Amino acid sequence: MTPRAFKAMLAARILDWLERGRTRHFQARLGEVGRDVRIFPGLFVERPENVALGDHVRINVHCMLQAHARIEIGAFTMIGANCLIVTANHDVAKRGFAAFDTQFHRPVTIGRHCWLGAGVTVLPGVTIGDETVVGAGSTVTQDLPPGGIYAGSPARFIRTRPRDGTAEPTIDPLSS
Repeated sequence: MTPRAFKAMLAARILDWLERGRTRHFQARLGEVGRDVRIFPGLFVERPENVALGDHVRINVHCMLQAHARIEIGAFTMIGANCLIVTANHDVAKRGFAAFDTQFHRPVTIGRHCWLGAGVTVLPGVTIGDETVVGAGSTVTQDLPPGGIYAGSPARFIRTRPRDGTAEPTIDPLSS
């Protein structure tokens, strides 16, 4: 093994160890955490006891879960970098500091096999159906039915998510 290959292998092992340590840290604090969950650096969770993560969930870097009400994320769901999931809002009819004193809490549910692209914001009370993809930078303001691809602010239906019938990862034809 060359010195360069050894350094790369060592760095990969150290990063894997750190990632597993982060996951253990959140497993001890979150309400429910499934098997083989991966949490990357920079996750901020407000009221972690209100968060439930299914098996094989992936949460990328610098995400925030504001869990004043319950947040449920289904199995095999991927949350992209810099995503924000919010369960609280203020009364827009109030003015000044009175608005801060009035909060509404609504749960957020994200189904199984979903994918939230980088920078997605999910607002209070939203349910995202199973196998749904939300494009990068989108804002989810209302429930999204299962099996669709949505994008924009507010997120709108683009098309039905294709089904390839395999469990293996597919290669993006545009990446070659």
